[in-house]
Amino acid sequence: MALSTISKGIFSFIADLGVDRVFLVPGGGNMFLVDAVGSEPRIEYVTVHHEQAAVIAAEYYSRKTGKLGVAVVTTGPGSSNAVTGIAGAWFDSVPVLILAGQVKKQDYNVSGKLRQSGPQEIDLVSMVSKITKFAKTCFSPAELPMDLKTAVDLAQSGRPGPVVLEVPLDVQSAITSWVGEPAIAEKVTDNVSLLDGLSSFCEELVTEIITAKRPLIVVGYGVKSSLQIEALRELIVSKMLPVSLTWPTTDFLSFDDELNAGRFGVVAKRHANIVIQKSDFILVLGSRLDNIQTAFKIERFGNRAKVVVVDIDPAELEKLPDRFQKFQYNLRDFIPALAIAISDADVPETRKAWISEITELRRRFEEEVFRSEIKEKGRISIYDFIDKLSNSFRGNEIIVTGSSGLSVEVFYTHFRNLKGQWIALTTGLGAMGYGLPAALGVAAASKEKIYLFESDGSLMMNLQELQSLKTLGCPITIFVQNNDGYASIRSTQENYFNRRYVGTGPSSRLEIPSIEKLANSFGFEYLVISSLDDIEQKLALAHENAGLMICEVVLLRDEKLMPKCSVIRTEDNQMISAPIEDMSPLLDLETFKSIMGQNIDPLSLRIRKLR
Repeated sequence: MALSTISKGIFSFIADLGVDRVFLVPGGGNMFLVDAVGSEPRIEYVTVHHEQAAVIAAEYYSRKTGKLGVAVVTTGPGSSNAVTGIAGAWFDSVPVLILAGQVKKQDYNVSGKLRQSGPQEIDLVSMVSKITKFAKTCFSPAELPMDLKTAVDLAQSGRPGPVVLEVPLDVQSAITSWVGEPAIAEKVTDNVSLLDGLSSFCEELVTEIITAKRPLIVVGYGVKSSLQIEALRELIVSKMLPVSLTWPTTDFLSFDDELNAGRFGVVAKRHANIVIQKSDFILVLGSRLDNIQTAFKIERFGNRAKVVVVDIDPAELEKLPDRFQKFQYNLRDFIPALAIAISDADVPETRKAWISEITELRRRFEEEVFRSEIKEKGRISIYDFIDKLSNSFRGNEIIVTGSSGLSVEVFYTHFRNLKGQWIALTTGLGAMGYGLPAALGVAAASKEKIYLFESDGSLMMNLQELQSLKTLGCPITIFVQNNDGYASIRSTQENYFNRRYVGTGPSSRLEIPSIEKLANSFGFEYLVISSLDDIEQKLALAHENAGLMICEVVLLRDEKLMPKCSVIRTEDNQMISAPIEDMSPLLDLETFKSIMGQNIDPLSLRIRKLR
């Protein structure tokens, strides 16, 4: 029987899963793991320049392929650097396996009394225990195959998420006859039995959907992570069911599809939030309905509707108001069952009137203009750029964005996506620095041209990964939004701290280097957009480029984020959130009543008096 190292067995197992890309930073503490991945012919390793980037890239590889993402990091600083990426995958429910090196067993700080025993030792397992589905230090070579299988199964079952295995050096190098599947082949999952009553529940639900005059389906990321996008899309199209989308499901339907009721939340097109509040039946699928989505007032979400929520996580259901009907099902089971139950149902005549009302609300508000009245020579409005960028695409593009900042928020509010586009971001953590490693993971997975929409401040957080993209060599155009630093935080300092700016732009000791010089130094072609006069021609060049390009977009420095659900300061210096349907800039009261009816939230009257 052939003998090999445990490390080679690990990557043989991973390759058997269909994983063909692994993201890594080599180090002394993971050297046998690194050698093993380099020796596995079915896997192409992608080297990055920071462990945070390795985990983020693995996350986005998983998002694009539906497979397990895998990152390899070393012990000590390599492990601690990975924590942000692990947190991001945890909050957004993405299956990622992090294989971390560790000191030899005899050097390990077993008792925990010492701060450190072995060289560069750190206890990653304790650090990430609350943001992983499984985390373990593998001291036993004999048990490692089962530990690995347990971790992989848990990462991809139930509500997906990251898992961590620390592998000491002398375990990595241990000689074994194990290759691939462990001896115990039973699947280890965190699924509970979620099929009881499913068929009858779906039949009852169909009755509710068909009899509702204003039904709405909220499509959360859980639909994507359960690989049910196509099945749900077919269902809603055949039964003419309008949908409200979250930022991670922006690409579920094209922007102009008549069934697309918009992307709702604190920052949204005005009609998207109004539709939520005018519905009489809302079915929420795989969405956490967090504060940003519900304007910090979950109890008022869909306040004229019967709200039914289907989610795999009982904790997410438990937090919801009592008036919501809550059901724990895996969407991989639920959506096919609902499709069967609704297949013979007729579309009621009232559906056309509801779709027409949504269309009219969208027509009325989608052209609202929010660009700044302040003019700065050589700078353009982010709103104008998003408009022109939307028009410049043709469909079927792969688009990755950063995860935070004013420019990203404007993108997800106003970008008009087209059919066939694939769009992705990380939402839960909202960290700067995600754009470049996210694009790297997607590029490694697809080998097609990628578009990255990123902000200047966020770009700086993982700037080194420009070189990783260069090394990978896949075509990419990066649109860098330059508003001189942290525009959203400058707005906060303006509104709450009497314009005492600290660390948010050149006037307060935060500077961004020349984007052109950065592009040149990393070997990217450079293009700049700073005027509307030639923006179509510049965007055409950006699309035609088949190599590596950075397109700097020079923006007005301090535009406001609109429309949005504002936070209002009361007479006694308290902060209250406006109703989700009553966005700033506020409509005049009579107009607002004509849309929502006379029975409006008393808070809408109050905030108008405070303005």
